[in-house]
Amino acid sequence: MKVSVIVPIYNSVKYLPDCLDSLVNQTLDEIEIIAILDASFDGSLEILKDYEKRYPDKIKVYVNSHNLGPGATRNIGISIASGEYIGFLDSDDYVNFGMYKKMYDMAVKNNYPEIVTTGIVFVKDNKYLKDNFKESFNTKGRIINVLNNPLDILDKSPSVCNKIFRRDIVKNYPFVENRMWEDVAFSYAKMFRANRILSFNDADYFYRRNSEGVSAKSSKPNSNILDIFVIADTLEKELRKTNRFELFKDYIRFIQISYSLYRILEILAWDIDEELKENLCKIMNNLIIDKYGDWKDYPKELLSSKIGIIELDKLNEIRNLNKLKI
Repeated sequence: MKVSVIVPIYNSVKYLPDCLDSLVNQTLDEIEIIAILDASFDGSLEILKDYEKRYPDKIKVYVNSHNLGPGATRNIGISIASGEYIGFLDSDDYVNFGMYKKMYDMAVKNNYPEIVTTGIVFVKDNKYLKDNFKESFNTKGRIINVLNNPLDILDKSPSVCNKIFRRDIVKNYPFVENRMWEDVAFSYAKMFRANRILSFNDADYFYRRNSEGVSAKSSKPNSNILDIFVIADTLEKELRKTNRFELFKDYIRFIQISYSLYRILEILAWDIDEELKENLCKIMNNLIIDKYGDWKDYPKELLSSKIGIIELDKLNEIRNLNKLKI
């Protein structure tokens, strides 16, 4: 197989056919679809069995005995995958029919870079499902030499679903399990460890917002909010295994700070007592500064490019509150 695509499935029966249709209709023939039902209870198994029966040469269905979460489920998929490159797809999203063929063929032409990444389009429905976007504006892609251009990595999404990874760089460095935001540690660790990344900006991956699947977002209080520090620390741990942490330290710190600050913005949206919310935000801010450094040391333009200018103003308001002793 040229490409293996791993699809964790949990309670996304409403969107699963769109996801699977976008995979079984890929123009790349040598593709295997590893669909893993993560103890879903919504009728997804019947859909999977139907697709497996109709496309026995493409789809392999596996069922977890209990819910493991996307990180552990993807790790199971990695252990099964046989493709030269490995990709991932959330079961409530879908992809351009020609995405994997283009990514693989151009990877071969460019001497097999460790990672190939493409563009993400945010959608609310499946109206682009059968639109192949043949008039892509960057079909040749661009090679990023990571050692020479590490700043380019900061512009890349942490999503693993708009990328394919050469199998040899994935096998020994799995996803963090039982934590949220596992993509951040996985993707950035792989990108900073890579030598060459082939980058497209084409309309290939369609991320469905306001869905109820594994990638859904919630404004309700999140008891796993501190997972972000496990993720940020794991990213640093993976880079310290190489000689690249000190080389890319400033970039790693920026990523750790940026994605931790996102969690403060999440807390600000919670429907909880305002005094409790304020204290939680101050504690989070103090933890970020204590662990990764003062984010005020970074240019406002750089932070706002990652976080947003309005959001950065909100964070500055939190920062100006009296600092709590931890």
